Amino acid sequence: MAPVTVLVASSVEIDFLYISCEICSFCIVFVFLYIIFSCKMSVSNLKEELDTMNFKLTQIANLVKNWQMEQIQRNGRMRKKFSDDEDDIMSSDDEEQKQAQKFIGIMRKLPYYEPSQNMLKAISADFNDESLAVDNKTFSSYLKTQQLDSENVCSVLSTLLNIEDISNMQLYAQLMQPKVYLRKISKLCYSFVVCSKADINIEDVVVPNVDEAVLIPKASLEEAPPSKNAILSLLPHKHESLPSKNPKRRFVANVEQVTRTSIQLKFKRGTLNGDLSLTEPYFVILRSRRTAFRFMYRAMQLLQESPCLRRYLFPTKPLPIVMPRVNLSSNLILFNDTIASNMEQLQAVHQIVNGPSKEGPYIVFGPPGTGKTTTIVEAILQLRLRQPRSRILVTAGSNSACDTIAVRICKYFASNERLQAHLMKRAKESRLVTEDVELKHQLIRLFSRSVYAKGLNSVEPLLLSHSNCAKHEYEHLRVDKLRKYGIIVATLCTVGRLVTDNVGKFNFFTHVFIDEAGASTEPEALVGIVGIKQQEECHVILSGDHKQLGAVIKNNRAANLGLRHSLMERLLRCEMYAVDANGNYDHTLQTRLRQNYRSHPAIVGLFNKLYYNNELIAQAPPSQVNLAANWRMLSNSNFPILFQATHGVTRREDHSTSSLNMLEAQVVCWYVKRLLSFGLGGGNCIQQTDIGIVAPYAAQCKLLNELLRDQGYYDVEVGSVENYQGREKPIIIATLVRSFANIGFMRNPRRVNVLLSRAKSLMILIGNPVTLRHHRDINYVIHQCKLHGNYIFKKRNGEQRPRFLKDLVEDDDVVDDQCESDEEDNFWYAKMPQDIPVSFPKSPHGAKANENGNGNGTNDRSKSKSRNRSDSFATESLTESSSSSTSIQSSNSPNSISVGNLNSAMANLTLLSPEKITVHSNFLIACAAASEFTKQKLLQLQ
Repeated sequence: MAPVTVLVASSVEIDFLYISCEICSFCIVFVFLYIIFSCKMSVSNLKEELDTMNFKLTQIANLVKNWQMEQIQRNGRMRKKFSDDEDDIMSSDDEEQKQAQKFIGIMRKLPYYEPSQNMLKAISADFNDESLAVDNKTFSSYLKTQQLDSENVCSVLSTLLNIEDISNMQLYAQLMQPKVYLRKISKLCYSFVVCSKADINIEDVVVPNVDEAVLIPKASLEEAPPSKNAILSLLPHKHESLPSKNPKRRFVANVEQVTRTSIQLKFKRGTLNGDLSLTEPYFVILRSRRTAFRFMYRAMQLLQESPCLRRYLFPTKPLPIVMPRVNLSSNLILFNDTIASNMEQLQAVHQIVNGPSKEGPYIVFGPPGTGKTTTIVEAILQLRLRQPRSRILVTAGSNSACDTIAVRICKYFASNERLQAHLMKRAKESRLVTEDVELKHQLIRLFSRSVYAKGLNSVEPLLLSHSNCAKHEYEHLRVDKLRKYGIIVATLCTVGRLVTDNVGKFNFFTHVFIDEAGASTEPEALVGIVGIKQQEECHVILSGDHKQLGAVIKNNRAANLGLRHSLMERLLRCEMYAVDANGNYDHTLQTRLRQNYRSHPAIVGLFNKLYYNNELIAQAPPSQVNLAANWRMLSNSNFPILFQATHGVTRREDHSTSSLNMLEAQVVCWYVKRLLSFGLGGGNCIQQTDIGIVAPYAAQCKLLNELLRDQGYYDVEVGSVENYQGREKPIIIATLVRSFANIGFMRNPRRVNVLLSRAKSLMILIGNPVTLRHHRDINYVIHQCKLHGNYIFKKRNGEQRPRFLKDLVEDDDVVDDQCESDEEDNFWYAKMPQDIPVSFPKSPHGAKANENGNGNGTNDRSKSKSRNRSDSFATESLTESSSSSTSIQSSNSPNSISVGNLNSAMANLTLLSPEKITVHSNFLIACAAASEFTKQKLLQLQ
């Protein structure tokens, strides 16, 4: 026992807990060895040895007790030596301790955060400036500046969250069911018929396995009828906690299934004391648990108590410094060798591993196909390889984004021999020295209970084996178990639950990776940071593309006031993250990926010009993206983008706000059948899994799935734009649905960016060009298809139209459609964010528009109209000029136009007037027979 005595006597400066653990560990080993040894002893010898061991253990306990007393006396003597100034320091320490206790107190609770009376009153005023400024000086000041800073961020974002939260609650308030009779399905399951309003589809509002229903009996309803303000009725009521036998008891059940006409409920075990009455009507309230909103409200509270973290999230520009670059010559053996040839990817990996700046979050800006996920996975693996003590949290707003990263990491752990050998070697060393995790605890994918309830059939078996559902049942892991893992992967909402249990205690995490950061609002991202980053050495890495799909925001007012902006987007507008005229930036704070490895150069060229200022570089291997080079449907094989013009009818699904277009769906199925039957030529056969169909509306997705299954195509994937974000397919077929109607949320340029950047080898767009011409980005794509001869459409009688001409419409249709377009520009998603430049050919009209506007609101619409009048691709119909009106439009008879007159008139035709002319059928015939010079001139004038 001498070594133990030395340990205690010589370790006065060591934490007592550490000493105790060492002593206990020694004792356990001692006992274990002793028992093994004593098995060969006689009973009398065993008793003697046990007495000896008991005596020595008592000695150890006395040593520890004496050490404790010495520490107390020593601390007492030190306190007496403190001067008055030192007393102030102790007082400051006490304040910090109180602040820490307050922080933990907020973190360990999750209130309901009921809407304030002022916010409820603001509903009737549509949340105008005056109503939001009542008793809120901070927000009143923000309305004037529209600038977030470290002082107002918590108050402003909380107010914006309130607007969005209340708007969401208003939807549920309209779904109250006054007289509901239950039907029993099983012991804990019941269902009832829904009576919903015609303009509300209950499937679009109520979320299965997330939302809940409150069954109010007659006795409770009489004593506490619903509030006049229906929103308040959605909040928890005291009758919900009454004993189950009480006639006033309100029963709360989980919503298990939702259809348009019925809802199925499931009660928790122990909730019901017997069966519910099937003959008594209930008043049913359908409500959201508001869990995500409550996590965000709490994050704002915690951030208010964290001034250091607020400074980190609002970095200020220090004195001018030279843009630093990481030394890339260091010996870093990559798991993915392709990164070595990409300077931006290599730069990001080196910077993350060596330690990014502590002044602010590190950003990896990754446009489509530039290897953002590859870069992040490589950085995480290198951290675990080179820094055994690293503890990493990987999070994102969606389960799909989390799964994508987790699966890739798991595959490396399962198949990379170098990684396996290194981890095995390190596992043989003492974990007290390496501070590493056990070999089997490298990664845990933490699924939520709601995801488990929906089913995990689509989750890869490898990932499932590294999750809390590995035994095919949901396991709630306590924080002490989670801290045994090196990498924790979970959604932002699940991280909010972990914060409640103080998972970041003891400065646990060293790195926090937030993927798809551009698709989350700033409050959502803060859920993954506040309470997790509890030390300066914990680095936050944001990865994503703020030019693709952002968060879904239902309230236009909240979005326009700033809720639509992500944390990543706001930081990129800061001075510290600025890019100078030569393309230089601070590499300790960000890396901007540029090389696209996904798509054919022509496909990259579309979204590169529209959204990325032509900064992307197409680097995909030709052998992988030239699959459509021999496809007969393409007139120009060097431009594998085809636009199929259709003129179907958009209609709404019954009892739903979702749209569908039968004609477009049938055309999609025709292309699928042709591709699967005949391939792409050149021996390139197509499998069903090679084709991805994108439809912006759920009703169109449902229709397409039905039509494809009727033809036996079960493996052709159909999904929304959101489903395809971050993914790719060799062939993408997109149906745009809207026809002779406003464009809807497809007006969102970020949505179009995602749509255009999914295809690797071939993209087929199907839509109505008459309607889509009002969207300048889609209209640009249509124009490019025409220029390259890949634009297909027919007359109603089946005759092929001249390919170089655009569709012509009646003047009345143009006016009506334009009015609808103007109205839609008021929606927040129709506006291009300020930091997302869109390149358009310059013209005198466009330049004048740019001088007069500031990029928002009405000026945006005036810019759009100016561009439509001046750009070569921004208008559908021919425009007249004063110099040519006599030669083309003065005659009432279309027969007066001849090919010769047309050729001579075209040479001097110019654009001066924005008015549209009427074009007759004989004019089309004349154009079709005109010379190549005339055709080119027509294209220039359009």
